[in-house]
Amino acid sequence: MNRTPEISSFRLAPLFRELDRDLLTQIAQHARWRELETGEQLFAKGDTGHHFFLVKSGVIKLFLMSEDGEEHITEIAGREQLFAEAVMFMGDTYPVYASALEPSTLIAFDAHFFVTLLRANSDLCLKLLGTLSRQLHTLVVEIDGLTLHSGSRRLARYLLSQPAKKTANGRMVELPIAKQALASLLDLRPETLSRILNKLAEEGLIAIDTDCITLIQPVSLSRI
Repeated sequence: MNRTPEISSFRLAPLFRELDRDLLTQIAQHARWRELETGEQLFAKGDTGHHFFLVKSGVIKLFLMSEDGEEHITEIAGREQLFAEAVMFMGDTYPVYASALEPSTLIAFDAHFFVTLLRANSDLCLKLLGTLSRQLHTLVVEIDGLTLHSGSRRLARYLLSQPAKKTANGRMVELPIAKQALASLLDLRPETLSRILNKLAEEGLIAIDTDCITLIQPVSLSRI
């Protein structure tokens, strides 16, 4: 799938939202669609960072590997999320691994071309700086949550932040990733995540049905 994406397929992403049509057209001409199967690797740590990406469908995990081969997920990128854009400013290589958790369609943007645009356009630099600053603030908040709150609190915050369908019993969340991947994302051991889920279910705060979790008492969850 090597065709050029249409402007409409990426113009609402935060990085591009305030750019004019001429700039978007130039960016589109240097972008390509990319498709991945479940488990397929997009890039490895240390690979040359030629592109950054926008997820149009599917889920991508970014992760590191410890010396003993244990995988630690650093980020999950879902639909309409950008990732790896920092490679434009942090050197020539990717600092993590990336692979697909399910069949995924991405738009790959030429990082070198985008940097060329930045060098020639100070307004674009300022807009990008504002976007990255907002993302940094979000990451700081997430890190604070990971370091200062309990595993139960981290899980509750995650569940409350997910898209949900209203049901007769509450709000149903369909987990976008496997529980093992969720445990890694929340910096928990898989057995710890299972214990927390069971505890919340026993307390009547949630109901579990495979990968669907119904938030029976979302207000109480928010107070954990």
